[in-house]
Amino acid sequence: MCSRVRSWIAAIFLCFLVPLGWHACLAQTPAAQKPAPGSDSATPQAAATEQQPPFDKLELFAFFAAGPIPSYAKVVIRKRGCAFTPDANFLASFAIPVVQEILRNIKPIDGRQSSPDRDAAYEFLPRALDATHHRQFAVSDENYKKALKLAPDSATLHLAYASNFLLIPDGTKAEPEARRSLELWPDNAEAHGILSLALLVEGKVAEAAEEARETLRIFPEHTSAKFQLGLALARNQQYDEAIPALRNALAVLPNLPTLHEFLGISLLRTGKTADAIEQLTSFVNATPADAEGHYFLGVALRANGRQEEAHAQFLEALRLRPNNEQFEAAAHPGEDRSPAGETSGPKPEDGSIMENIYTNKFFGFTYEFPKGWTVMSSEAARAIVEMGSVFISTGDPTDQDTKQVALKKGFPLLFVMEGRLKNQPFNASSVQVTALDTRAVTQLSVQSLLKSITERLRQAGATIQGTGSPEKLLLGGRDFWKINVTVPLGGGTRYVSEIVTFDKGFALFFVLGTSGTESLAQMEQSLPSIRFLNSPD
Repeated sequence: MCSRVRSWIAAIFLCFLVPLGWHACLAQTPAAQKPAPGSDSATPQAAATEQQPPFDKLELFAFFAAGPIPSYAKVVIRKRGCAFTPDANFLASFAIPVVQEILRNIKPIDGRQSSPDRDAAYEFLPRALDATHHRQFAVSDENYKKALKLAPDSATLHLAYASNFLLIPDGTKAEPEARRSLELWPDNAEAHGILSLALLVEGKVAEAAEEARETLRIFPEHTSAKFQLGLALARNQQYDEAIPALRNALAVLPNLPTLHEFLGISLLRTGKTADAIEQLTSFVNATPADAEGHYFLGVALRANGRQEEAHAQFLEALRLRPNNEQFEAAAHPGEDRSPAGETSGPKPEDGSIMENIYTNKFFGFTYEFPKGWTVMSSEAARAIVEMGSVFISTGDPTDQDTKQVALKKGFPLLFVMEGRLKNQPFNASSVQVTALDTRAVTQLSVQSLLKSITERLRQAGATIQGTGSPEKLLLGGRDFWKINVTVPLGGGTRYVSEIVTFDKGFALFFVLGTSGTESLAQMEQSLPSIRFLNSPD
């Protein structure tokens, strides 16, 4: 959910981005995509294995506590063997019939004897698992730690601990435990699968997809990994690859509504609207209270020319989530439905200019832009918004709703340009100050917003290059973050600095754009002139 919110916030801001040479960009052919990596339907390669000793009590209990796919558990037990016969107490910890059947059919073989430390560690596992079943995670955590202190080299004990964190869910704690498990048992498909889940929880979707692929390389019938691969590819917007992966997952998990949702969205965003409608209808029928499901079904119906049906879905999405700006834009296109409180009193664009000093009363700051530059009208700034919305269009059928939200939520405060060359208005250096209303969005960081902005530009087909992580600046007594972006154009390269802070529920952007690195550095010298009236500076 958060990633979708960040995506449209980034799209909204980019509509207000200082001209990056829009005409030249629009004339360019989008960069070719890299060849897709092999899907899970490829012929499995032989896994590089390191022979593991037969399971002892500790290793086998922890393996099942991690929640493996039963079919994989049978294969692994047959391959490694088991040095003991599970007793009644062992069986009682795993009430699932298919697991009990596997355990009852174990035929013990000679193997290494458990050490006293491993036997002592084993005693903590039933308590940990029972606490997990009752969602007493503090108790389970304590018991896993005690067990690991006694048996730190147990691959499956680290894996069970990782699985325990995923029930909270806490991917940041699950990931290192899963990675440690893989160090001890590298070709364990279940460990790759749990690492994939941890990465998904953390939002590291590209890495999650690779771990899901590795799971399927080792064990092609791993149902959970099929789901994880399709989900990760769709969330990473690799829709062409996601579609077959999601269909493979649906073949083994036909009653999982989420698969229909992500397959429908992937089909929608690749232009297969009829198939998208079918999948999204299945999802909405299964989860009628899901507002996003109704919205995306409406988008698919709209793209298919079925306007009345689409409008009904948009209205239902808005009814379920009445404060969602994007749903509102789709349900009431062209209407200004701002709450009355937002249109009265001071507004973000309340500002004035005296010579080359801009003062904004709403945010309470002043900024001294370069002398001799031309102040563009608000109409010109809005025209840039229109051109910007065309440039950042990714072909996504939701773009038209995002554009409406942009026009409502974004406020151009200042737009100034250096004297421009004849017939080359978009090569001029420029500064634009913009406020973006983020009051309806919680837990949005500057860093995630800036990352989403550059990602959105890449999706639009621009060959974008960033300078890495955002740089923190102190300007006017306030913390700002800056990223530099370069956009190669037909007539040269556009260099852009984006500087942003949060104030009064708005993201406040200063965006500097020019045709050379030296001139950009000179323009950045104006930034220390930013002064907030209520700051000690």
